[in-house]
Amino acid sequence: MEFQKLLYIFTLVKIATFALSVPVFAQITQTPSNSSQSSCRATKVDTPIFKEPSTSSNAIRILSAKTKIALAYIPVSGDRFVRIQSPTSGFIQTAVLKFCQTNNNAQNLSSKPTIGSECRQLVQPQTLRLQPSTKGAYIATLSPNTIVYVNMLTGNVVKSYKAENFIWVEIDLARSFPGELSGNGWIANTDLINTPGLSSLTYCS
Repeated sequence: MEFQKLLYIFTLVKIATFALSVPVFAQITQTPSNSSQSSCRATKVDTPIFKEPSTSSNAIRILSAKTKIALAYIPVSGDRFVRIQSPTSGFIQTAVLKFCQTNNNAQNLSSKPTIGSECRQLVQPQTLRLQPSTKGAYIATLSPNTIVYVNMLTGNVVKSYKAENFIWVEIDLARSFPGELSGNGWIANTDLINTPGLSSLTYCS
């Protein structure tokens, strides 16, 4: 009860502070059209995730500034709230969101690997899990074009694991999402039954 009370008070303070600086109908920062359909966004300021599309709704949790989130759909002009699917399902104000930026050293796709490079880019949505299993603890849903860093073994071999008809690849979370996640996670890189010749990851150059 004490934690819920503190969360409620913190949420009210954040809402009041934000309301003074953002126009009522402020929308997501404009970006080039080729990014308009990306579901990845990042928070501009500390902001709550609401249970319903209203600031009077219960706050599920507070996100810190620069946290990456995944939209459940692309909002249209005039929408003040949008549903998100990760890191937690709920609603967030569109005015506090901006389009995701690639890593500082922008990586380009390459059909050939860069020897010794741990950088990879997603070509399709994937669920990031704590263990290499479809029943592993959920961490986040990653959107296409997300840059991640894989863990390597001796000999420049990607650390992987075969389970449940998938080839899983271990991801360095601290390097892939600095300041947001730590430790390691896993992505199902290859579906050995349905698409055995395809990979969820491509090389960066």
